[in-house]
Amino acid sequence: MNFLSPILSRALTGALLCALLATPAYAASMKQAKKFLAANDIDGAVAELQPLARSGNAEANNMLGVLYLEGNGVSQNTAQAKAYFEAGARTGHLASLKNLNIILDAEYKEELKTVMPAAESGAADAQNRLGRMYEFGYGMAASPADAFNWYQQAANQAHADGIMNLARAYNFGIGVPQDLARAEAGYLAGAQTGHVDSMFFLGTMHFAQISSAGTDADRQAYAWLKLAADNGHAAAAAMVTRLALKLGEQVTAAEALYNEYKQTNGN
Repeated sequence: MNFLSPILSRALTGALLCALLATPAYAASMKQAKKFLAANDIDGAVAELQPLARSGNAEANNMLGVLYLEGNGVSQNTAQAKAYFEAGARTGHLASLKNLNIILDAEYKEELKTVMPAAESGAADAQNRLGRMYEFGYGMAASPADAFNWYQQAANQAHADGIMNLARAYNFGIGVPQDLARAEAGYLAGAQTGHVDSMFFLGTMHFAQISSAGTDADRQAYAWLKLAADNGHAAAAAMVTRLALKLGEQVTAAEALYNEYKQTNGN
């Protein structure tokens, strides 16, 4: 027995046909793009690839990126190539990630030409940036010890990000033995000036019960993370939601601490 009205039945049938037809058309466009490339018809290939790339097809984004990076049948444009590789990389497409890293590595090496001498001359911004570059291997081999050294030099000049990164180095043992007490003290110093990432990392230490707050850790975590969330930190906002559920009736006390910190810590 057909329980669907004729109109609804026709609509569902039409939707099913569209769904069945969509995949072959999609595949045919990619197949056709590859045929155009094999025949060195770049204009034809680009015309096929662009709508696929706009729809989120990672392979199409990567193929267009290669064309623009090499200037193959199109005007060479590294910025455009980078945008295509980034779109592919966001989906986890390995070839896009590899090609994006080639561009980024070249950019980092160029950046080092100015960052290194600036850091060595005492510029705190450059010292903190150089620390990040050493930590993550941007344009050079990663070196946690060098990262720690440059973070320390930036922090010694009261550079806000440098203080946070030095605390993070102690937190996670980056180029230095892990020292949670120093990490907490560094995050607190930054948080009390209104530094959002310091608020977040301090909150996460309380959240993970690895701070000196003891039985007050959840309330402290709530207060600092909510302050970070107020400043647009999405991860902090998600953690606040979880803490509110965990605290239950005690959330009133946590809210009171948040309001106290909001008045006194740079907000």
